[in-house]
Amino acid sequence: MPGASAAVGPSHVGPSRSAIDSGYLGLVLSGVREAGFDIDRLLVRAGIAPDQFGQPGTRLPQDQFARLIAVLTRETRDELWLLCSRPIKPGTFRMMCRLLIRCANLREAIRIGCQFYHLVADDFVVRLGEGPDDASLYVTDTIAQADRRRMVNGAILLFAYGLMCWLVGRRLPLITVHYVFPEEPFSSELEPFYRAPMLFEQPRTEIRFDAEWLDLPIMPDEGRLRRFLASMPSALLVRYRDDSSMSERVRGILRRNLKRPVSLEDIAGMLAVSPQTLRRRLLEEESCGFQEIKDRVRHDIAVHLLRKSRLSLEEIGLSLGFSELSAFHRAFRRWTGLAPGEFRESRRSRAE
Repeated sequence: MPGASAAVGPSHVGPSRSAIDSGYLGLVLSGVREAGFDIDRLLVRAGIAPDQFGQPGTRLPQDQFARLIAVLTRETRDELWLLCSRPIKPGTFRMMCRLLIRCANLREAIRIGCQFYHLVADDFVVRLGEGPDDASLYVTDTIAQADRRRMVNGAILLFAYGLMCWLVGRRLPLITVHYVFPEEPFSSELEPFYRAPMLFEQPRTEIRFDAEWLDLPIMPDEGRLRRFLASMPSALLVRYRDDSSMSERVRGILRRNLKRPVSLEDIAGMLAVSPQTLRRRLLEEESCGFQEIKDRVRHDIAVHLLRKSRLSLEEIGLSLGFSELSAFHRAFRRWTGLAPGEFRESRRSRAE
């Protein structure tokens, strides 16, 4: 995993869409803490005041988080920061990238990347799964400690997806993101990166995407690779985060809170604007109201899951916040004119 240095910016705790919830600090430091490292000294070296991030909800600028990753990599001589039973030596990720840019397409690059890390890591395995319509990149592991497992699963998936996008020079739309661990308050930080429905407490950690993306060609540019590696890990932490309109920010919040009822007033508070301002901005950008945007979000996710996932109708309804399957049926019929089962069956019939 990447651990190159990054510039340190000013320390602040105010809300920022380019900042990372300090809840991740406990996860990323769990290995060095158990190994007996002086945590305060590591934080100071990364430009972080040790007592500054003790309170839940405090946010860490991305450049400082990237600096912390670089400090941990240098101090531990491990690109996964003592989270696994055997260190991954610095330079491993760099060497893999040099192999991958020589691949013909994304499928070949993923397979070689998976084989490469199978040789250097004992605690986890990354695999590519292919179906007729969708593909998945998934992680299995043998890590018992909960914080370490969460951080390793999350880091592998995040860096793998970012690297996939970089290799083909474009953002790859995802169908769903699955994690084996439960949702936490800071889990929503990942949504702007993936821009896809996130499901927790799943059988395995994986990203699912259209199988057609596997045929995309790799961009074999040595100069581009040098610039990419020189800016790691910031290149993956920052590059694909969402810096979009107010309506897109509302959609992001709705996607992160599908299972919980969220009102326009709730979202206005999260965005630090008045409800009146939010209503006006949505009308200016979308020419529609909050409820219509909310219905569109649920509609789009329902259609994606019915087309691409193997989840049951009940599981899809629950993931969208419907307490009963009948309520999901009524809403979906209102949106499309078809019941969810009829829609899924019609897609299968066309595919045949």
